Amino acid sequence: MPRRSYSEQERKQVREALLEAMTRCIAERGLIHSSVDLLCREVCISKTFFYSLFSSKEELVLQSLRCQQPRLLRYAQELRDDPSLTWRQGVERFLRDCCRGEGGIAVLSIEEEQEVYRCLTPESFRMFRRDQRAFFGQVLAVFGVPPETLDPGLFGSLAIAMMMVYKAIPETMPFLFPETAEDMMEFQIRALADEMERAAGRRAGTP
Repeated sequence: MPRRSYSEQERKQVREALLEAMTRCIAERGLIHSSVDLLCREVCISKTFFYSLFSSKEELVLQSLRCQQPRLLRYAQELRDDPSLTWRQGVERFLRDCCRGEGGIAVLSIEEEQEVYRCLTPESFRMFRRDQRAFFGQVLAVFGVPPETLDPGLFGSLAIAMMMVYKAIPETMPFLFPETAEDMMEFQIRALADEMERAAGRRAGTP
C-alpha cells in the first residue's frame, strides 16, 4: 500500500527522483513513453501523491527542463576551461552534444513541445519562457558573449530549432533528407559559432 504521509525531507527526495526520472525519460524514450503511471511506478508512489507535488505531467516536464540547466551550464564552463580545447571547439562541442542528447540531455520534439504547451497555464508558460531566455543568456556569458551583442532569445531560438529538427529527422519531417542530418547539424553549429565569435569580438582560431 502506498504511504499516506511523507516528511518534508521525503517529499523533497521524491520530487527530485521524479525530476530525474522525467529528464531521463525525455532523453531516452520521449514523452509518449513517460506517463504519470509509469513515473509513479518508477519512484514507488501513488498518483495521488504525485499530484500533491506537481499539478500535471506537463508542469513536471517544465521543472525537469529547468533542473537540467545548471548541469548544462557546468558542462559549458568545463568546456570553456578545458586547456586542450580552443574557444571555438568548446562552443561547437557543447552545441553538438546538446543536439545529440549526449549525457542524458533532454530535448523535446516538435510534437512534445506542442503537447506540453497546450496544457500549460499562460502564467506557467510566461515564467518558463523568462527562465529560458535567462538560461541562454548565461550560456552566452560562459563563452564570453555579451547580451548586447547577441540577443539570448535569438540564440536560444536558433539553438532549439537546430536541436528539434535534428531530432525530428526522419519520422516527423520525412520530406527532409535523413542522410544529410549530420551534415546539416554541423553546418548550423558552424553558423551559430561564427555568430557567437563575431558577437564576442574574437578572431578565428584564438584559444
